[in-house]
Amino acid sequence: MSAAAAPTSDSASSDWLIIALVGFAHLLSHFYQVALAPLFPLLKVEFGVSYTALGLVLSVLYGTSGVSQAFVGILVDRHGADRLMLAGLGTMSSAVFLMGLVPAYWMLLPLAVAAGLGNSVFHPADLSILSTKVSADRLGRAFAVHGFGGNCGYFLSPVIIFYGVTSFVGWRAGLIVAGSLGLFAFLIISRYRRVLRMPPSHAKDGESVPAATFYRGLLTNRSLAAAFIYFFLIAMGLIGVQSFSTPALTELYGVSLKVAAAGFTVYLGSSALGVLVGGDLADRYQRHALIASTGLALGGVMVGALAVLTLSMSSNIALLGCAGFFVGATCPSRDILVRSATPVGASGKVFGFVYSGLDLGAAFAPLLFGALLDGAHYRGVFGAVAVMYLLAILSVMKLGRIKHPQHAGHAS
Repeated sequence: MSAAAAPTSDSASSDWLIIALVGFAHLLSHFYQVALAPLFPLLKVEFGVSYTALGLVLSVLYGTSGVSQAFVGILVDRHGADRLMLAGLGTMSSAVFLMGLVPAYWMLLPLAVAAGLGNSVFHPADLSILSTKVSADRLGRAFAVHGFGGNCGYFLSPVIIFYGVTSFVGWRAGLIVAGSLGLFAFLIISRYRRVLRMPPSHAKDGESVPAATFYRGLLTNRSLAAAFIYFFLIAMGLIGVQSFSTPALTELYGVSLKVAAAGFTVYLGSSALGVLVGGDLADRYQRHALIASTGLALGGVMVGALAVLTLSMSSNIALLGCAGFFVGATCPSRDILVRSATPVGASGKVFGFVYSGLDLGAAFAPLLFGALLDGAHYRGVFGAVAVMYLLAILSVMKLGRIKHPQHAGHAS
């Protein structure tokens, strides 16, 4: 089924099955990204290492994933996105399962590399499947479910791994159960793989342009380079809210950890809701650059208010919730903009390239925000996030000017 195919009841059923399976796989990738973070206090005692050493494990995971995504995009186009998606899920879940068995800290590092390699597959593979196999009139909602699944993965990870298992039977059991869930999901998705199956690309564009030449074209393509920068900035902003807003609010207002953490929790929940609303907007209206820019502007203003105003905690939490909603609503329109800039037969390479900015941004963000906290610049945490969202608008505006190029290297 092509993206341009006329919708029928059969195509609708097939579309929604594809969307559900891909969204489920994306949920698990985000589920595993934050599997270790709630366990850090327990791992610190178990292995006798510092938080910096434990943070290195996450940096290795995100760094490996970010560097690998562009190269994985080549494999996606050559060998089929469905194969790579399953391989990534199997690799990542197996790595987390084995993390529950390690006797020493250093053994977490090679497993983090394996988990990063598995994680690198999801964006180029998932978005290639959705872009190729889902009807155009449902594509905004398809991207919305994909993003919603990722947000649900972030939310469910501590609920299941920490509160559901670790609190009762220890961190090792928590990671083993988490890994087992992914392996079980691997079997479920394999069962329905026929609807996801994508043959290797033999499009003329992909065959006539060697991978190295193609990527040189991407690096000189200002619109797609802008997309890479966009994802880099958005990831840094998310890490700023996700990992550093709680200690910043604790220091600024002297509230308990539980109260301060409500801000991030509300941000994530509102972001998930915003993604769903944004999917409907993306299907109804074609002004995707305007939708994405407006959401980023409103989100930046909301977070920026926390940097300059002294408010009640309920107001702070409400502002974070509004920011999460507006930024989340931009995601489906953003993904459609990237798809519109993708040459025929090269979706894996393009998505792999631009989405590598997410993981690289996530790898660098702790250095900036950690320095702000260490320097007691607590309001600077929110100011930096706001600046990143507002700068990302420039990238969206640049990306919105490109229309369906035949070769990535030819668009300016």
